[in-house]
Amino acid sequence: MFENRVLILDGDEVISDTIHESSWSDVRSLRRIYFKKTDLWYLADRWDSLSSAKKGELNAFRQTIRDLPQDHNNATEAMHNFPTPEEWF
Repeated sequence: MFENRVLILDGDEVISDTIHESSWSDVRSLRRIYFKKTDLWYLADRWDSLSSAKKGELNAFRQTIRDLPQDHNNATEAMHNFPTPEEWF
């Protein structure tokens, strides 16, 4: 199983070394945040202002986060593969 390893460093000194497994609830919460942020781009006036390339980026991002549960075996793996959102959305 994949794990999130969080290292907190102070220079070369390890202050904290923590393993954190993600839950599907974590994935759903993060997805919900990004769906809410990107929903605004689907309002007619905002959508019409986007180039074809930006529309494609937005649609691809939303489809990728929509598919996370069926594309990954567990929540931690899904979180490791959560796509990086574009800065503009």
